[in-house]
Amino acid sequence: MAPNNLFFFRAAPPLPMFLDRICSVCLDAVQQHRGLVLKTLGVGLILRFVVPSFRRSLEAQAGKNSAEKQMQLPSGAHAGKNSPQKQMEVLSCIRARRSVFPKSHVDRAVKPEIIRSMLEAAMWAPFHGPRPPWRFVVLGKSAMVEMQKMTLAYYDANWQEVGWAGGKRGSESQYYEWRQQTEEEITGRWGRVSFMIAIVMLRQAGSTRIPEWEEMAATACAVQNMHIQASAFPGLACYWSSWHSAARDSTKMAEFLGMESEDKCLGFFIVAACNPDLKDSRTRQLESHMHVEWRD
Repeated sequence: MAPNNLFFFRAAPPLPMFLDRICSVCLDAVQQHRGLVLKTLGVGLILRFVVPSFRRSLEAQAGKNSAEKQMQLPSGAHAGKNSPQKQMEVLSCIRARRSVFPKSHVDRAVKPEIIRSMLEAAMWAPFHGPRPPWRFVVLGKSAMVEMQKMTLAYYDANWQEVGWAGGKRGSESQYYEWRQQTEEEITGRWGRVSFMIAIVMLRQAGSTRIPEWEEMAATACAVQNMHIQASAFPGLACYWSSWHSAARDSTKMAEFLGMESEDKCLGFFIVAACNPDLKDSRTRQLESHMHVEWRD
């Protein structure tokens, strides 16, 4: 019997008689049940090629979603607020809080939703009095550049009286060398930063005033809450910068941030992105990092 048009080689060499007979029987069976054979072949091809390809596609998409979720808002805890599991989650976040500086920053934008989540955490810090003593001014890309140029303009006008770089003093050429380096940092050191959050302590008015140190401490607690919340987002790089002290404490900065006369700028909370797998080289030892005395 001549081979049909399904899947046998036309140029095959002659077969022994008994094999030729077997092939003929098989081909007769295929001809009689062509539909069933084709369906079986179709299912086989699907199982062999389509399903694994679809599975790989799903796995790739799952990996992509996982990477995107790393920089999204946390879904919320399911354990009870007083359960051991919940307590460990809080301690893990506290332990994960760390400062990540510009040398480890990468060029990836941080979403505003993450900043809002951090600010909500700051809102729950403790404070005395009728209103919280903190105020935050979130500077995006353009506002960051404006603030840095204002900082340089302040030092241009006052470097002989206040110095620069934390009070350093010297010749005019030394100042302009520092100035050039600082100006280059606008697009260099700070170029990969997504947000600078100005940290302002609001001095409360009224006949009964809360001590200033308490208001500064409460503001610092709010910043710590923000920093702890940042640890919920792998690949988020934050730290508290004291900024250039003379410019930070100047009336120019107060005007830029819309501060009242007794308010204080405590620096800027820097928010950028980093490698989620960035090594944490910090250590904590009870003997050197915990100074405590127990008394009955």
